[in-house]
Amino acid sequence: MLKLNNANRRWIGLALALWVIVLIAIIFIPMTRGGAQVSHTNSLAQSLQATEAANGDSVVAELVNPALVYDDSFAGYTTMCPTDPAELTLAKLQAFDLDAAEVDLSGKYGYMVLLPAERGGDVTLDKINLDTVNICTVAQSESFPLNTPIPFYVNEGTWTMGINS
Repeated sequence: MLKLNNANRRWIGLALALWVIVLIAIIFIPMTRGGAQVSHTNSLAQSLQATEAANGDSVVAELVNPALVYDDSFAGYTTMCPTDPAELTLAKLQAFDLDAAEVDLSGKYGYMVLLPAERGGDVTLDKINLDTVNICTVAQSESFPLNTPIPFYVNEGTWTMGINS
């Protein structure tokens, strides 16, 4: 056994106490920190405007995951646009039990039609100014699961759904 005088014992005791404090800090400090959490904006336009577009000749589109834009109260989506055929717009209004007075399809706005995760829930409309985000490049006759990515590219300052050719 080591033969230590009182001064050496105090130094060793102090070192052991500090070691125990550091060990406890290493164990418990990560538990108090919150992890990086995704913040759902529930607005496609707001999410895209906060995104910086990639530059380069080889980039033809960027994929946006609607499940990271909209919260988990939604299960799927489709679009409703002023450029859609009248029959398709009427079918969507009837299928999703929407009032035609709720939507402005005069040409300035398009809508992400968000389908509820719960059966019997209400359909939600995300109104999008087509001058900032153009979601109306192709008429959508189907609904998609919320985790289905959407390609976007920037065309003269406007985020545009589709692939830049």
